[in-house]
Amino acid sequence: MAQYEIRVLPRLDFQGQPVAVVVAKAAWSVGEDRVPRPDESPEPVLFADVLVDGDDPAVSPVLMEADTALLKNRTDVIVHGTAHAPGGNPVGQFDVTVTVGNHRRTLRVFGPRTATWRKPSGKTPSPPLFTDPEPVRKVAVDFRNAYGGAARYKIPGGEQVVQIPCPVNPLGKGYCVQNSPEGLDGLLLPQIEDPDALLTPGSLVRPLGALEELPLVAGFGVQGASWYPRVAFFGVMPHEVEHAKAVVADIVKGMDPQKDEAAIAMMQDYSPPRMAPEFFQAAAPGMTFPHLAGNEPFILGNLAPGGFLGFDLPGRAPLVALDRGDGPRNVKMTLDTVVFLADKGRLILTWRGRMPLAEPGDFDRLPAMPLDVRDGSIEESARLIEGSPPRA
Repeated sequence: MAQYEIRVLPRLDFQGQPVAVVVAKAAWSVGEDRVPRPDESPEPVLFADVLVDGDDPAVSPVLMEADTALLKNRTDVIVHGTAHAPGGNPVGQFDVTVTVGNHRRTLRVFGPRTATWRKPSGKTPSPPLFTDPEPVRKVAVDFRNAYGGAARYKIPGGEQVVQIPCPVNPLGKGYCVQNSPEGLDGLLLPQIEDPDALLTPGSLVRPLGALEELPLVAGFGVQGASWYPRVAFFGVMPHEVEHAKAVVADIVKGMDPQKDEAAIAMMQDYSPPRMAPEFFQAAAPGMTFPHLAGNEPFILGNLAPGGFLGFDLPGRAPLVALDRGDGPRNVKMTLDTVVFLADKGRLILTWRGRMPLAEPGDFDRLPAMPLDVRDGSIEESARLIEGSPPRA
């Protein structure tokens, strides 16, 4: 029987209506028999991100993101692990795959390689040279090995070289914005790429500031909340837009029309960026899928020492009822996050549901509202009617 950790979070939805967001988590161990078994170690509901290494997000990717999202319209699938060369024999490149039900994501893994600047033969810059990838047996599937990092940029007319973080992944390798010895010589190239968008000598140097021309980060992990394109969905909640405009308008009223003419002109038509549901999706590009049921086949290719690892998701779900004062009512729970720690054989599933509240004052009563959670099959969960009384 699955053991669920559950929390109820007070939130305002996109329309500004108070809701109780119910988050439930459970963990399973996947052993040599490839059968997920409920793990006795509980998986806590997180209120802060957990990093892969240490506590500095400037140098480590996120292992598991905080569970405080208002909603997820799709299921995030996140896999942390190690790519293993087929047969354990060192090779320069090979593919790894994650398959969930009918969905598959493939990445290409390379051994270490670098770029080298080439002197132009004329006025047109020459593309750099790529070294051949060194043979490898295994590579950590980690955003530090994916495209990104910090580009070296020599300021024209001087000798100063500055570091420019990559907007899609400041932790990776291969970001280059200048065809110069400073920008290219010894540049480490990514070891994890999308096979349909591989870097080439002709595409390595990217225009500075052209976000749409950058490769999306390739991986199976948690995409940083400040990374592009995820950050493009961040903004003011729709119900707070008019308030934000009013705050800016009040600031403009206090400005000097003569001294601040340019700033006033810019701020008069201010419209804040609006939060979109896509911001809450934390998985890497290509790793969010229509909501999973929770019993789909889960298959990893070349992400285990033996080559392939496959099992079925457990097919269990929390059956949750919340009493707002009018009797227990079913909360429809949706599986929206699947995390598999492949090297540890630990599977973590997260479900989320929402129950409308009458008014924001109900937030103070949330801790005292009776909450019931039972382990059930996904078939039982699918039959529940949102807001109906639970069956005896």
